[in-house]
Amino acid sequence: MKKIIVALALIGSLLVPASANAAETKFTGAPLTNLDSQGATINIMLLGVPAKGGLYIQECVEAPAGTRSALCNTAVQLWISTARGASFLPTDVIKFKPTGSFVSGAATVDCTVSKCGIFMRYDHTVPGDLSEDQFIPLTFKAATAENVALPVDEITATINGVAVSTKAPITLGYRQLSTVSAVSKAGATLTFASLDPNCALKGTEITPLKGAGECAISVTSAGNTTASGITAILPIRLALGVQTIPAIAAKKSVSLATTTNFGQKVTYKATGNCSIMKNTLNAKKGTCTVTATAAGQAGLFAPLSTKVVLKIK
Repeated sequence: MKKIIVALALIGSLLVPASANAAETKFTGAPLTNLDSQGATINIMLLGVPAKGGLYIQECVEAPAGTRSALCNTAVQLWISTARGASFLPTDVIKFKPTGSFVSGAATVDCTVSKCGIFMRYDHTVPGDLSEDQFIPLTFKAATAENVALPVDEITATINGVAVSTKAPITLGYRQLSTVSAVSKAGATLTFASLDPNCALKGTEITPLKGAGECAISVTSAGNTTASGITAILPIRLALGVQTIPAIAAKKSVSLATTTNFGQKVTYKATGNCSIMKNTLNAKKGTCTVTATAAGQAGLFAPLSTKVVLKIK
C-alpha cells in the first residue's frame, strides 16, 4: 500500500453547501494538538445538537473547500444519537480515540504528513443533509516506543471541594465565584482552561457568566517520565444567580441597601411597628416585618423576594 500525502490523498465526493459553515452543533474538546500516535483520547462535549438526527464523529483527512474527504478512519468512528446502539448520547462527555496513522481502502494515511482532523456530520437518518459538516484539525507527534508504552495519567478534580468528573457534573450559579483544584496521580504539571465563554477562568478561579446552559473546565496533565498526558473535562451546569441584600439589624433606625448584590434596585415594604422613608427603617418597640423585592434578569439571576421579621426592643 502506498503512503499518502495530503496533496495526493484528498478525494472529493459530495459538495458542501454554504450553510455548512453555520452548523448548529457547538463543539468543544481537548486536547487537539501534539497527540500521541497511539493511545490518544479527546474528550468532547457537544451543545445545541439538532433534534433532526444523530451525528457521526470521524477521523478524516481534510478535503479541499467544497468537498468531503474519502479518506477516513472507520475503525474509530463514533455514532452520537439517542437511538439504541449509538456510541454515546449527545449529552455525554464523548471519548474519541484518533490514531496518528490509519488505513483507508488501499491507502495508508500518515497524519504527521497529511492534515487530519475530526470530521462531524449528520448520521444515516438524515441522508444528503450536509448542514452539520464540521472539520476540526488535529496534530500528532511522531510515534515512539516510549510514548506508546507509558500508562495514561489519572486526574482527580474538585470544584469548591466537591468532586467533579464527566459522570458527576456540578451546578454553579451566575457570578458564583468558585475554585477548581486537581491532582495528577503521576505528579505531572497541570494546566487549566475554560472550554466555553459562559465561564471565565482566572488561574483556578471560575466565574460563571450566565445563569443557564452549560460550560466546562479542562484540566490537562503534561505527562512525565512515568505517565503520558491526559485531559479531564469538568462539566458545569449553570443556574440562575441568587440576589441578596445585607442583613437588616433589629434596631429602631436602620439604613437599608438600595441595590442587591447584582445592582438591581430594591423595593421595601414595612408592616407592624415600623415604617420606611428614604431607605431608612424607623421602628418602635414590638414586631416589624420588612419585605424586600427586586427584579431578576432572564438567563442571569432570579428575582429577589425576601421577608424579615424583626423584634424591636
